[in-house]
This record gives sequence, C-alpha cells and structure tokens, in this order.
Amino acid sequence: MNDMAAEQSLWNKDFIMLALSNLLLFMVFEMLMPILPVFISNNGGTNSQVGLIMGSFTLSAIVIRLLIGRLGGSFNKKVLLILGVTSCMLATGFYYWSNSSLSTLAIRLLHGVGFGVATTLYATFAAASIPSGRQGEGLGYFGVGETMGISVGPLLGVWLINQHGVASGFGVGTIILLFAVLCTLGISCPLATDGEAKLSPQEIQKRNLLIEHFIEKRVLLQSGLALLLGMSFAGIVSFVVLYAKEAAIPNVAYFFFVNALAGLLVRVVAGKIFDQRGPGILIGASAILCSAGTFLLAMASTTTSLIIAAALYGTGMGAVFPALQAWCINVVPTARREHAMGTLLNFFDFGIGIGAILLGAIAAMTTYSIMYMSSILFFIVYWFLYMSYGRRQNSIIAVKS
Repeated sequence: MNDMAAEQSLWNKDFIMLALSNLLLFMVFEMLMPILPVFISNNGGTNSQVGLIMGSFTLSAIVIRLLIGRLGGSFNKKVLLILGVTSCMLATGFYYWSNSSLSTLAIRLLHGVGFGVATTLYATFAAASIPSGRQGEGLGYFGVGETMGISVGPLLGVWLINQHGVASGFGVGTIILLFAVLCTLGISCPLATDGEAKLSPQEIQKRNLLIEHFIEKRVLLQSGLALLLGMSFAGIVSFVVLYAKEAAIPNVAYFFFVNALAGLLVRVVAGKIFDQRGPGILIGASAILCSAGTFLLAMASTTTSLIIAAALYGTGMGAVFPALQAWCINVVPTARREHAMGTLLNFFDFGIGIGAILLGAIAAMTTYSIMYMSSILFFIVYWFLYMSYGRRQNSIIAVKS
C-alpha cells in the first residue's frame, strides 16, 4: 500500500528535482536579460549588435528544438538533458571572458542550444514523472517554477549590476546553474511509454515530420498573435536597461518588478473573463494597454513614469498570454494540445529573436524613444490580424466549464 501511494504521489523525488532545476534555469536566463545588453555595450557593441546577439539565443534554441525529437531517439535522453543544462552553465561562465561582440555572439548561440535542449527535455521528463490522471495539475505546478524564475531573475540581474557590477552576474549565474546540473544528475531517465514502443517505423517517420510534430496548423492565428507580442517584448527585455541608463532614469529594477507583479495579478481576473466572454475582449484590452505602456516608456524621464509604463505593459501581456494558451487548447483535439502549445511558444520565442534584431537596428539608426514608438506598430498589426480572422474562430470555441 505504501509503495502504491508513493507511486501515485505527485511530489516524488524526480518531479521535485525537475521543477527546482527548471526554475533555476529560467531564473538565470531572465537574470542575464538586463545584464547582457549592458555588458555588450560596455565592450563596444552597437545597438544593432546588441539586438543581433540577444536575438541569436532564441533562434538557436528554436532550431535545436526542431531537432531534439530525432536526437532523443538516438541518444540517452538523460545524457542530452545534462549536456543541455551544462552547456547553459558553461556559456554563462564564458561570458565573463568575452571581450568582443563576435565572441559573445558565439557564446550566446551555444547558450541558446543548451537552453533549447534543456527546456524541451525538462517538460518531457516532468510529464513522465507525473502520475496518470494528474497531468494537468502536475504541469500547472511545474509551470509555476518558470513563472517564479521569470519574475525573480530580472530583479536579481539589475541588483547585481547596481551592487557588484555587470560581470558579477556571470559568476552568480554559473553557481546557480551548477546546482541545476546537480539536481538533474539525481533524476531517473523516463522509459518509453507503451504507445511509443508499439509505433511502427512508418508511424515514427510520420510523427517526426516537421509540420506534424512541431506545427499545429489549427493554432497558426493564435501563434501569429504571439509572434507579434514577442517582437514587442524583445524591445523590453533587450533595451530597457540601456534606455534607462541613457535617459538617467534611476531604479530601473522597479520596472521589472512592477511588470512581473502586474502580469501575475491580472491572470486571476483574465482567466474568468476568458471563460465567460472568450479571447476577444482580452486581446483588445492587451493591444490598448501594451500600446499605452510602450508609449509611456518611449516618453519616460522619471522612475514614476517608468513604473506606470511597466504596470500597463505587464497587465496587457499578463492578461492576453494565458488567453491565447487557453484559446489554443479549445480549438484542437486533446491529443494535439502539446503540439499546439509548442507551436504557440516557438512563435513567441521566434518573435523575440527577430524583434530584438529588428528593434536593435532601429535603435542604432535613431533613438531608443523612436524604437519604442515604432514597436507600437506591432500591436496595430496584432489587432488588425485578430479583427480580420480571429472573430471567425470565436464562434466555434468550445468554452470549457
């Protein structure tokens, strides 16, 4: 009886180790977001180079995600996961020794590959460690760790810059990821499920087709909206610290804190609105709030204006992203939900990558203020896209009780 209870326990050793190490991975990733642009700039990098280097991370992570399914069939998945986390740890330490934009770009590409491998396999291992019938609950708890890392990371990064200098973040990040590696070493390697074991070679080949395995065509609209959100978000994570530094606005850490807090608080209300009225009102509200926040950010000259911009932008993003996720779930069969989520997140990540490169080029040719003003165009296209195609899907959404 005790053995059976242990088997059905959600909070088993593997799940706890996976959730903790995944939290640490995301925390370091977000911690470096405000640190790296300053580091690149201090090393003589231009705004366009900042955008290219920051965006390259996301692009390399996406590419490796497209290959990880095939690699997982040829190599031990636990070994691949350990290599992914270790690559992130080594890359974080290597930044300290970089003295040019080219070497930082190479390290950033390595970091993106490791992050893409680790995030994909962490989710796979977590799903395998969750008892049958508790997948939704377990993955919900698993995602809380990511949210905590995303919220705490930027604050820690800005604090380290202010208190100990830019380079201190690389040492702290390396130590944190060492703990993540040690946690990963202690987990078990999940066995293939019976369904996987019985797949024929023809079925395996079909499953591994790019369009079938990684892209769910029924959520391309939602993913296109996420891509535009990612392009705007790239301007926030890649340049807000440099912008505040140039404009002599103190306490930029408050921007990240308020942005994260607003996003977390609005999720409770946004979920109920989606259940009652669907995604339309949230998409419209997010377009208005994020545009207003971006406009205020472009005009900001004081910490107060920065905080107000963060509250508006964080509320808009926090309200719409869970709505897009729920919308995706409602328009695909249960068996395709994982693929729908993967498509949505990859489009968002791709938006961050190309957004960082594009906005970096605009900042290099103009100013940060003009760059942020121009990024409001993303929300205009975003709203036009929804109004043109999204309302048609609203009529067939099966809102779940």
